[in-house]
Amino acid sequence: MGGNNMLKFRTIGQLLNLYILPEIEKRIDEGTIEENELPFNVFQFRIILKKISEDKVSPIVEINEEVNVVVNVTAKRKTIPGEIVTLNDIDPDQSYIVPPVYDGKPAAYFLCQSSFFDYFLTFDCRPNFPDITEDFQEMKNAYPILDFINNIKLYKDIKPIEKIENLSKNNWPPAPGYYPHVLLELHKDSCVIDNPELLEIVSDAYGTSYWERRFAFWEETNFFPERLLYIKKAVDAHFSKDYIASIYVLVPQFEGIIVDYLSECNQRTGGTFKDKIETFKELIFSRKILMFPKQVFDTAFEYLNTGSFWENSYKIKNPSTTINRHGIAHGNFKGFECEEISLKYLILLDLLSYIILHDKMLREKI
Repeated sequence: MGGNNMLKFRTIGQLLNLYILPEIEKRIDEGTIEENELPFNVFQFRIILKKISEDKVSPIVEINEEVNVVVNVTAKRKTIPGEIVTLNDIDPDQSYIVPPVYDGKPAAYFLCQSSFFDYFLTFDCRPNFPDITEDFQEMKNAYPILDFINNIKLYKDIKPIEKIENLSKNNWPPAPGYYPHVLLELHKDSCVIDNPELLEIVSDAYGTSYWERRFAFWEETNFFPERLLYIKKAVDAHFSKDYIASIYVLVPQFEGIIVDYLSECNQRTGGTFKDKIETFKELIFSRKILMFPKQVFDTAFEYLNTGSFWENSYKIKNPSTTINRHGIAHGNFKGFECEEISLKYLILLDLLSYIILHDKMLREKI
């Protein structure tokens, strides 16, 4: 994630607070969304700004299945009306969104569509601009139709939520960086999860370029104030194969990161670390909506609450493959430091950062 992603997530946060959250509240009051459906999973939305007069617009909010994007494409060959057209018949680089029309006129809009842990965001406010030039009016909003269709197919084929749950059961933190590379390899051969080659596959997905993007995003958004130095040292030590340093620098940061965020949100921070995780979970699920899949949140908190992270260290048979905070924090383990366990703690950090990112969007704090 770089600067462009900061702008994207910041804009999404603003749109959620201006339009989507009020719309969800309205639908709750009307009874079209029940309290037991909360937090409501939003995977796409479109806000249409219907112009009423020169100085007034009326927002029309579409959520999930209500969104119907129409795209103009350029055919590579001559077609006849009613003929089925495939991706091979069109030029995907010449695909443009058709603006919604009201009263015979194009309407301004914001469109946001999810791609598992990322988003496509675009907007067109030109129909509401006064006195714009004809050339500007003729500009088109491109639509990544090939990426969109491929992502849908990939999601259906590899069933990412099931595979992330399976990774979690095998003591790999259920994090977004597995998508799509690691999950695709598991789709090709489910037995990989029991083989040593899984470490190499996951390590490739979480390589130096991945962490460079994460650091760029965290620095620009002041994501881990006063802790980024420690995290950078842990990542540098990991890639220098100094796993003793990477593990012992990183493990104490988890409680600190959660306490920092609870304090920022004016939540209680007392009790054991496990109590703090439960408070963190309650905070996340207290929101009216979720912008990442709820099943992944469920898997993540189950991993943190009931997985090996919390087991008594004497129950851990192999500390070089199984993460366990107690055994490291209290010095019960010796000679366990290796690439796999270091990588797993880094992935756990990445998981926490995505959960916090999600909540910061809803709080409009990116």
